Amino acid sequence: MSLKLRLMLFLYGTKNLAGCLLAFCGLGLFFSGFIADWWLPIVGGLYAVGWIAAPGDRTLALRAHNEASQADLIGSVDELIAASRKRLPQESVERLLRIKAAVAELAPKLFGGDIAMNHVVGLTNTITRDLPETVKNYLQLPPLFASTHVVANGKTCRQLLLEQLDFLSEQLGKIAENVYKDDADALVVNGKFLQDKFQPVSFIAR
Repeated sequence: MSLKLRLMLFLYGTKNLAGCLLAFCGLGLFFSGFIADWWLPIVGGLYAVGWIAAPGDRTLALRAHNEASQADLIGSVDELIAASRKRLPQESVERLLRIKAAVAELAPKLFGGDIAMNHVVGLTNTITRDLPETVKNYLQLPPLFASTHVVANGKTCRQLLLEQLDFLSEQLGKIAENVYKDDADALVVNGKFLQDKFQPVSFIAR
């Protein structure tokens, strides 16, 4: 997280607000004449008591971290496209844009805390490791060689690049399928629960 975001989390955090509230009470005692000597340590001590006693804002901090993770993941695809699109075939750029759209759709759910960690790891590894490595390997080749020279299974490097991007896109599709399947299963379970909950009960034997 950025320094500005960390500062905002601190200023608006429960611990800081509780500490400030008690510290203001100490200042009130000082200005009203109830305390005179040692007023500064007393005010500081009251702030410390409020800070220690108040619960931490773990939910807020986790949410900020998750949002930062989503932005970083999508931003990494943006940076990859911006840095390589002029040297890549147009078909591969189109595939990268589709991958970016899939990541933008999946990231909020994966980093929301309700999805199995293996899906999060799978998406992160695909975007931050496999995708850049695939593009980098292609860009190391001379464009004419990549487009015309057959290297494996009767295919050029350009064709292999498109195949590999399609494969990575399929992996994202599988992650999405598993994520949405979990949502669908939860919806079915909730529907059965509602049916059982509101099922009319007859107390008269037939």
